Amino acid sequence: MELMIKDRLYIPALLPKEGTFKEFNLKKEIRRKTAISEGEREALGLRENPESKRIEWNVDKETPLHVDFTQEEITYLKSVCEKLTNEQLPDDMWSTIEALYDAASGS
Repeated sequence: MELMIKDRLYIPALLPKEGTFKEFNLKKEIRRKTAISEGEREALGLRENPESKRIEWNVDKETPLHVDFTQEEITYLKSVCEKLTNEQLPDDMWSTIEALYDAASGS
């Protein structure tokens, strides 16, 4: 699956705060796979704008990260997406959810 910086910023926020030990380990591995390295942060100029409190980066320098999720991780991400269907979320976050769900459904 190809993930852009925005997706990689949103994924940890989409994951539930509580769960079983198995879910904890799945979340930990998903976070590890989607983490933004310090080198990427520097190369992209990733930072928080102090005035708007928004995260900004140079999108022209952005390249997608190819992530290979295990089938178990994909199944978990799909269930997370399904649980979010009645939530009120920003439109661009729904794009990430849709991409995750579509990737999980195509597996």
